[in-house]
Amino acid sequence: MSREKLLLDLFTEIAVVEHLVRNHIGQIQRTGLNAGQFGALNYFVRNNREQERRSVLAWLFQVSVEDMDVHLGALEERGFIGRIGDGEDQIIGITTSGKAAHADSIMAMGPEIEPLMSEFPDEDLEKTVQVLQEIRRIFDNLPERLAS
Repeated sequence: MSREKLLLDLFTEIAVVEHLVRNHIGQIQRTGLNAGQFGALNYFVRNNREQERRSVLAWLFQVSVEDMDVHLGALEERGFIGRIGDGEDQIIGITTSGKAAHADSIMAMGPEIEPLMSEFPDEDLEKTVQVLQEIRRIFDNLPERLAS
């Protein structure tokens, strides 16, 4: 198999899995969060961050600040985040309720993903995560990405 075909197959599988996961998360959220809203809360929890600039969140999610505000507005309405200041450098902070909603979402997903987890040895999953993290790091550091 050529490298080009291999990469195309890899990216196709990533896209399909991402689509399936996004739809699956949307169906099982007890908290009523969509995948984008869950992703924003997950960023704070996964990175052990209490606050982040709104412009940084938009960059990380590769959306405009205005599009990021759609997710943030819904989270703010529910008390899951708070805002400090205004403008692109507005600070967004996760609240205790936001952390609880994230934890509740993870708990709701547990029974749904356990059968999948039991199909793969932990070592395989760890290696897969490492490879995907490296792919993400490469994309994050592409010159056009750094310029935005």
